[in-house]
Amino acid sequence: MARSFSILLAAAVFLAVALPWGPAAGLARAASAASLEKARDEGRLTPEESAAIEATIEQARAQGLPTAPFAAKVDEGLAKRIPGRAILHALESMRDDYAFSRDTLTQTGGTPSPEDIALTGDSLRLGLSRQELSALAALKPPAPAAMLATAARTLAYLKAVDFPSALSTGILRQGLASGSLTPGWTQLFRVVQRAREAGVTDQALAEAATRTLLDGGGPAELLQDLGFTGRDTRQAPGDAGN
Repeated sequence: MARSFSILLAAAVFLAVALPWGPAAGLARAASAASLEKARDEGRLTPEESAAIEATIEQARAQGLPTAPFAAKVDEGLAKRIPGRAILHALESMRDDYAFSRDTLTQTGGTPSPEDIALTGDSLRLGLSRQELSALAALKPPAPAAMLATAARTLAYLKAVDFPSALSTGILRQGLASGSLTPGWTQLFRVVQRAREAGVTDQALAEAATRTLLDGGGPAELLQDLGFTGRDTRQAPGDAGN
């Protein structure tokens, strides 16, 4: 359940900060600075901890990484009264994951958007390994950064519901090769949960998903193929049967 909560929390934070990267990022930094000052005044952060947190966010900005998620992470940590050193450690890990994601996405050609970097970086924080991300990026033909980011999040969510790795790879390989892996496929884990409840095997679902991607379809077409409707999949990872 804790893992499921982490998935939902990361998704909520991403949606909250992903759209207006320019002006919103500046506003987020200003709000974060105000939060740090308040925490210092209240004795919840030492001046050294506050300075280190601000320096880490500035390092992320200097590296061309989206900073709004960092500001959101700081505000989240302060609101929960998490110790300053723990907040700093989380930011450093986040910065490293985002930097690795940016570099990996860049290998496929073009410049990844801030949204792509955040989606991929947060997927690493949700359980996707760097080796798995690199393997996705190495698939031929190279996929656009946005589609690779979708593949990363899809795989992270599938791992969270213990979908077999080999089946996940086959599905994503087809989606990337055919160029049909649209953002809606990140919700494939919901179809997996519903299909399992109905007695559909993971193998059968993987075969149906691969066919759907080959035909250029999306999750809606996959649901129809399996005999379900959209209302059958309204649950989060780990909440099957609730």
